[in-house]
Amino acid sequence: MNRRLALCLLLIISIAVLGTLYSSARTLVPDNPAPSKPAIPILQSQCKSGARIPLTGKTCGKVQDLQLSCNLPADIVPTPSPPAPPNYNVMQRSADIFSWQEFIALNWPALAGQRGVPDPDRPIGFPGPRVWETWKEEYEVYRPDGKPPVAWNVPEQLPAACSTGGATKVFFRTQKIDDIVDSTLQAAAATASPLPTLTDQKRNLVRYEIRLNKVMFDYIVQQQLYDAHVQTVARSVSFPDGGMLLKAAWREVSPAEEPLFHTVTACVCDKQKDGTLANCRTKRMGLVGFHITQKTPSSPQWIWSTFEQVNNVPEPSGQAPYSFNNPNCTTCPPNKQTPRGTPTQIKRDIPIPSSEPDCLRIQDAVDNVRILNQDVQRVLKDSGSVFSRYQLINTQFPLPPTGLKPSTAFSVLPAVLGNTTMESFVQPTSTCMGCHATARSVNQNRFVSSDFSFTLNNAQPLLPGCKVIPPPAKPVTTFDRLNWTAIKRGYELVTNTYELLPKFVPKAKLHCSSCHLNAGGNSDAAWWVDLKTEYPTKPDLQARINHCFTNSLNGYELCTPAGKGSKGNCDGNTDMNAITTYMQWLDEQAAIIPLCNTVAHGYPPISNGTGNVTNGQKTFVQKCAVCHGQDGQGRYENNTYYRPALWGPHSFNQAAGMFSDPAMLAAFARWNMPLMAGGLLTDQEAWDVEAFIHSQSRPVSPPSPSPTP
Repeated sequence: MNRRLALCLLLIISIAVLGTLYSSARTLVPDNPAPSKPAIPILQSQCKSGARIPLTGKTCGKVQDLQLSCNLPADIVPTPSPPAPPNYNVMQRSADIFSWQEFIALNWPALAGQRGVPDPDRPIGFPGPRVWETWKEEYEVYRPDGKPPVAWNVPEQLPAACSTGGATKVFFRTQKIDDIVDSTLQAAAATASPLPTLTDQKRNLVRYEIRLNKVMFDYIVQQQLYDAHVQTVARSVSFPDGGMLLKAAWREVSPAEEPLFHTVTACVCDKQKDGTLANCRTKRMGLVGFHITQKTPSSPQWIWSTFEQVNNVPEPSGQAPYSFNNPNCTTCPPNKQTPRGTPTQIKRDIPIPSSEPDCLRIQDAVDNVRILNQDVQRVLKDSGSVFSRYQLINTQFPLPPTGLKPSTAFSVLPAVLGNTTMESFVQPTSTCMGCHATARSVNQNRFVSSDFSFTLNNAQPLLPGCKVIPPPAKPVTTFDRLNWTAIKRGYELVTNTYELLPKFVPKAKLHCSSCHLNAGGNSDAAWWVDLKTEYPTKPDLQARINHCFTNSLNGYELCTPAGKGSKGNCDGNTDMNAITTYMQWLDEQAAIIPLCNTVAHGYPPISNGTGNVTNGQKTFVQKCAVCHGQDGQGRYENNTYYRPALWGPHSFNQAAGMFSDPAMLAAFARWNMPLMAGGLLTDQEAWDVEAFIHSQSRPVSPPSPSPTP
């Protein structure tokens, strides 16, 4: 009996143990694994709380402590809580402390063998790679043919030419942005030529890198967004909280300069047109600029922080020599692009904030960043860290939304923010959040926000869109061969109108393609395909083209069309014939190439509405001014068209459709602006921008007298 009892007890215990093991196994390996959580809490758990940094600047309320610690902050603290109106001074102070806490944590020594992990046993002054330097570089994520990136911890491969010499990373970018799409979207240049490279006072090009943290990397891999084919069918992109992306600017340093900079040994290469790297050599490089962006629960539009080395440009407390300014050169124009090999003369257009807040003015968003910098620099210097020679320029953050809005519609403080090494030529209109709101996926046929990250449009392979007819490249059909000279001439006329026809466009600095984007080949921008349905006779079309010259281009008719018994002279006008022949070529192309979702004529529809001038000005500053200028006068540096004037003496007159029909301008803005990001603005934002533009002055009618055609 006792033996039977013992066997029963043993069986019960065995079943219980097996049940427990089974339950544990089910807990450890669920049927449907949950998505991985952001990595930041794991990294933070390895770090201890650091020493508190005493801050002396005036505050208008409770803000978080700032510590000398490798802990990354998860969000701005405190975050505003309605219904009480937030004190923007407190929010700005909290945002600036958040920025410095990020900077300290990211520049902590990295743990060997673990990308993106700080070494909690090393002080910040310890030499070696920093945490952010072990993140994935953009080129490691977006690989040829859309191949998946290699695992997170696999190190990047150096070119064979740099296999010796101690290089730890590769630099090949000579601009903050390094491809045509990004250059068009971000408009970091002020003119089309020369390229917006930055050359230091020793005539060396500044080099750039772009890195993503593990949260962003994991999301891209899990969603397969590294593959352009997958991106084109993605209907939305939303990075997890804790996603971070940064850009860093570097210049070559001498041995005597090294103690003043965070330095690395890098493999510096020149990128060829085919994407290959050449002329690779090992150089000692010093960090001069540092952008940090982080998505947080309180900031779905991310928090934007920017830092610089203290001797980039003249400062109130600075001392020459400066990396990007020669104080003795009185004839060097400041903040102008220069040819390669010519030093760029840079000055700071937006001063680092140095005023104390008035706590009763709760919407001012004032923080004395210079005092905050001095407080942190003092502690970093005592810690033996070269990062005491870096300074926060400012922090841009979104205000809490007042209602349900898409993440791309927002209010932001401060309105503008720029780094002298990255927004060198557009500082007065630089706005991190407004610019990155235009970031989109590789889907060329529909605007899909890429959640403020321009990196996604580097996914491979490059896929053609189906809403735009490419420009004429070579004759293919019989019509092409018979009319190729006129086709090419017509294309040149509509893309360089005021330059090639100054007699007929003497005042405006506009092209036909300023409104009819892609030279009339964009189906969302009043394209010129099948115009014969609206203008069935040749004189009808000629008259319509003349109407554009007199109103939209604020100029004169090219010729006199036939009509009412008059033969006119347009049939013998070479320029008119070139334009109409090019339009015929567009018809031919539309018939032989696959197109999709095309609009018959005009622009896609927009809901009826009215705009608010004040709100329109805010939207203009954030999403339009970087291209068209604060004053709306466009960008024409070096007498070269880069972006058109929207009002004033060089813009369209009051007889133009863009002025006489407000819905036309609103629809154009809604579906075509910002350039290559049509669909970003909401209907209401488009109406607001329309109202603001219409509130500005412009020519009433064409100049006189009219020239003889």
